[in-house]
Amino acid sequence: MRITSLAFLLLLSISSCKTNNGDDDGPEPVAFDRQAMLANWADNLIAPAYDDLEADLQSLHLSAEAYAATPDAGTLAVLRNDFSKAYRSWQASSPFVLGKAEELRLREQLNTYPTNIDLIEENVSQLNTINLELPSQTVAQGLPALEYLLFGLAEEALQSDDDYRSYILQLTGRMLTLSEAVKADWLATRDAYVQNDGNSATASIDRTVNDYIFHFEKFLRAGKVGIPAGVFSDDPLADRAEGLFAGYSKALFSASLNSSEQFFNGGLNDYLDALGVERSGELLSQQINDQFADIKAAANSLNDNFSTQVVTDNTAMLQLYDELQKQVVFLKVDMLQALSINVDYVDADGD
Repeated sequence: MRITSLAFLLLLSISSCKTNNGDDDGPEPVAFDRQAMLANWADNLIAPAYDDLEADLQSLHLSAEAYAATPDAGTLAVLRNDFSKAYRSWQASSPFVLGKAEELRLREQLNTYPTNIDLIEENVSQLNTINLELPSQTVAQGLPALEYLLFGLAEEALQSDDDYRSYILQLTGRMLTLSEAVKADWLATRDAYVQNDGNSATASIDRTVNDYIFHFEKFLRAGKVGIPAGVFSDDPLADRAEGLFAGYSKALFSASLNSSEQFFNGGLNDYLDALGVERSGELLSQQINDQFADIKAAANSLNDNFSTQVVTDNTAMLQLYDELQKQVVFLKVDMLQALSINVDYVDADGD
């Protein structure tokens, strides 16, 4: 996924947030090509994320078909590998629940965890009557449900039971269909998205930045780390870790974190610099990038499976959460104030 620098797109009159000559007239106006930033997001971040997701889900569905036809160790290994690729691809698409993705509740459909094993087993027993479009079925489909089937069940059960393999095909086919609908809608609405470059709650920048921060706060910080670490409960909840059965929570966390860092440096960094936004005498963009580095350092030594991590050494998970929370303040408070963007979602964290 290519990131195009926006430095050449900046049209600056003065790149400082400070007042002129000590006057009280406020900062000098700064011209910034907001539409160019939106085009960069659309063409170099969002579209490639949707492209990769669709391609990887297509490969996953084909591998599921191959496994259903010939259930052996070789086809299962390919299916598991394609699952891993698709789950990582999803991390780059997850922040961008816009348009059709929001309408279809793509995030809930593809990545609600922990999955409901009892409901999965019930569905497998009545394949001809289930309706995966029902809200009650959200917890029994998507990537977490598929993960349980591929990694939580014994291989012998998968190979000997046609119903399990049929359910796998239903899950992979539905995920592919959803991703195709989202990508098609994005292609049809891309120009309108780029042209909507105003500064209002319904403008593309405000909506996208809010979705980005909401994802960082609720799904990266809280969902992947805070909830299993017990930040919002009396005790750690090891069974709430993402990637529980496959055991690669850290890989999914890292993929999501890298996507978040990439998006910030796909235009927001330049926008803040154009405005000359500083915090304690240092560019806010640099502080945010330094904090991304601190988060990576805190995650580096963790167990690949966060379920194991919270049992063996939850203090390290709590330290990672603290580093993520520092970034939430940078993004949600300092950055939004500087960009005059209002928060459009409700939270109870008090930041």
